[in-house]
Formats: sequence, structure tokens, C-alpha cells
Amino acid sequence: MPIIRDEAVVLGRLDYSESSQILVLFTREHGKARSIAKGIRRGTKTKFAAGIDLLDVGAVVLSARQERGEALATLTEWKQTEALSGLRARLARLHAALYAAELTTRLTEDWDPHPRLFDYLMKTLRDLNRTDEVLTPTVRFQVALLRDIGAQPRFDACVLCGRPGELTHFSSFEGGLICRNCEPVQVEKREVGPHTIALLRGQRKDMPQPATLLSAAFSLLNYHIAHLMSREPALANCVVPQRLQKRVE
Repeated sequence: MPIIRDEAVVLGRLDYSESSQILVLFTREHGKARSIAKGIRRGTKTKFAAGIDLLDVGAVVLSARQERGEALATLTEWKQTEALSGLRARLARLHAALYAAELTTRLTEDWDPHPRLFDYLMKTLRDLNRTDEVLTPTVRFQVALLRDIGAQPRFDACVLCGRPGELTHFSSFEGGLICRNCEPVQVEKREVGPHTIALLRGQRKDMPQPATLLSAAFSLLNYHIAHLMSREPALANCVVPQRLQKRVE
């Protein structure tokens, strides 16, 4: 069995038996790895062992079965390297961080390396760890994730006819914006405003962004992500309430 040493962030955890855990780890050089941490919750008379928590960051050593990629790896060593305690100081921060973890879990494959996405996830968690304005880092992570997995929508022109002007709707199925002329024949679509388009094109990156505009951008990208996942992300409504996701900016 090959031994893997890497950096990792915990995307998911499930207590297994009285002393073990099943963990979903996102590693920098090896991608997503599902592993079992045997005895990680076994304490002693003088020391309580709580195991490994969600969003913990550490150095890991895994023993993996190379011939059976779907099998659980075994976590043989864990050393926490970073404590993002600020994520739990504000509920909004925690919801945004867990939303980013959920997307990473659902939209990446086991053992498929995404080092740039790992770095951007870590940047997002660190930003959320110290800010109360959670929408900016969350929207930036949505964009980075879609770009890294090859599912970034087209925002520069109509995906159906190629015209750059009069873009009024977005289609996840078609993979981008649709102009006023092509929109009537498209069944799956969502209205999008010019300010949201400008933001997603990067034309407003040097300007302060109002919360309503960031909510609109989050909602549009989450709409696309939900189509890719074939389900609504569980934490989406915790980041931006459903009633605010219908606004067009």
C-alpha cells in the first residue's frame, strides 16, 4: 500500500464505532480522499479525545490501496497545522465555510488533484476566519471552483449566437449568458441584470460591491452549481436567504 503525505482540510466527517471516524479530506497534491481514522476518538483517563473536526487543517499521512481507488484510505498520522477558530465565532462565517466545503466535496472526484483549488479554498477559509463580510470571499470561491473544474460559464457574449450585446438571461444547460433575441426559444433560463454581468466579468473588482449585488451574483452562480450537482446545495439558503436570491441587479 502506498504511503501518502500531504496537506489536507477536512470537508466531511462521520463518527464510526465508539472510537473511529470516516473523513472526507481534500488534499493539495492528491485531491479528495475518503479515509478511516481508526481509534482517533479513543481517550484515556487523563485525556479526552474528540477526534478531528470539520474544517480542521493539518498534515496527514495516508495508507491507500492503489489497486482499489474506491476503497477507504487509512489515516495513520494527523497533525493540526492551522486553527481557524474564527470560523466558529460568527454563524455567517461558519455557514459560508461549510458551503465552500460542500461544493468541493460534491464537484470534485476522488484522487483527482486540484492544487490551485486547494490553495483557493484555504485562502477562502482564512478570509472568512477574520471577516464579517462573507459574500465577497464566497462568490470568489464559486468562480474559482467553476474555473478549476472546467465548468466556468461564458459571460462575455451570448452562448447561442455569439453576440456580445443585450444579454438578459443565463442558461446553465447552455453554459452562459443568452441575448434578448435568443432568449424566447430557451426553456431553461434565469433573468440576470447588467450589474451582475459586469461583476462576474471582473469589470467592478476595484469598486465597493453592495450586498444586494453580491447576493445576486451568489444566487446566479449557485443556480449553475445546483444544476451541476443535480441538487440544491444544502447550505445555500444559510449564506443568502431564499427570498433574497430572486433579486435581479
